[in-house]
Amino acid sequence: MSLSLIVLGALFVLLLFRNVPLIVAIGLPCVVYILMEGLPISLFAQRLFTGIDIFLLLAIPLFAFAGEIMNQATLTDRLVAFAQSLVGRLRGGLAAVNVLSSMFFSGITGSGAADVSATGSLLIPMMKRAGYSAEFSAALTAISAIIGPIIPPSIVLIMYGSLSGTSVASLFMAGIVPGLLMSCAHFAMAVTLSYRRGYPAGEATSIRRIAETGISALPALTVPAIIMGAIVFGITTPTEASALAVLLAIVLGSLVYKTLTWSKLSSSAFRVGSEMADTMLIIGVSNLLAWILAVERVPVILADAVLGITTDPVFVLLLINLILLIVGMFLDTFPALIILTSVLLPLAQSVGVDPIHFGIIISLNLMIGAVTPPVGILLFISTRIARANVLATVKETLPFIGVSLIVQLIVTFTPAISSGVASLID
Repeated sequence: MSLSLIVLGALFVLLLFRNVPLIVAIGLPCVVYILMEGLPISLFAQRLFTGIDIFLLLAIPLFAFAGEIMNQATLTDRLVAFAQSLVGRLRGGLAAVNVLSSMFFSGITGSGAADVSATGSLLIPMMKRAGYSAEFSAALTAISAIIGPIIPPSIVLIMYGSLSGTSVASLFMAGIVPGLLMSCAHFAMAVTLSYRRGYPAGEATSIRRIAETGISALPALTVPAIIMGAIVFGITTPTEASALAVLLAIVLGSLVYKTLTWSKLSSSAFRVGSEMADTMLIIGVSNLLAWILAVERVPVILADAVLGITTDPVFVLLLINLILLIVGMFLDTFPALIILTSVLLPLAQSVGVDPIHFGIIISLNLMIGAVTPPVGILLFISTRIARANVLATVKETLPFIGVSLIVQLIVTFTPAISSGVASLID
């Protein structure tokens, strides 16, 4: 390991804990490494461009745009109404509705942050008015949104597919059962805590109410099925499917629901464009850091070090999960995914882990990390909406994180749940 790499690592950690912008925390140490190694500074721009010059990555802003359009078209309200008609009558019904709504919405946006913003803005005020604490409402909204990047379409799995060279269609299939298991675990914990705390039951429903809300939400719920079918059956590529999702969103919003206006569409485009510009720059500099780690043979060194201790797949997988969780607590999802895929995928493959299975493992771990401080982007979005105390909200997330980790371990050590399902399309 060279002195330049040690300096890079130390500077990266220092900048990260100084809360400087992430692109600076990653990019500046890379520039220092390039200068110390005597490499041309143009390498920075070359690797940054190479990191984003991938056709598949076009799917990320397009899926984000589709989700934003549907949110502007009051799709969230319809999904929440349908979920409420199904489970709202339970004690703690609004908590159950929160989880179910996130599951519905995740299949449309593929983004945890989008789920928190959309469902949280509607459900958190409703939960607070019904007697739920602001902290519980914020914690549940944040934790239930972690399935957004697992249930397809998922922009995290698209990113992983581009990094690992694995089939996005297979990754989407692999994410279905783990995502549903995670939702079921959150649903059970939410209802259990609601019963223990005496949270109120919702209004009674009826078959007619379920039918009415279901018919209203049905056009939106068919979008993920259409997108998945188009990708899995080879009709479109993931990038083409993302463009199709945008078209379907516009058609639904303007012709079916008739709630989408030109001003809403243009504001959605501007908002997503601003967010994606920042995201793509972070992806570019993260690719440079991953390249440096590969040049320094860090994946090989790490694999040799771990396998020198033990070759037991159980121990290696537990160690990988621990690394992923810890890094996910301190680093945003995309840079963590880019860096850790290059470092940990070879180690996982050395003990027989299928790349499709590993994609679900890394995605679940990083999303659990997204609800834990100090980064915890999903947690901070939900606490801002709820105007809740951050530390008290963290405490409320602990039972949900506990069941999430149990599901994570089940998925990790039961490959049939992910890669086994994905093999059905081969």
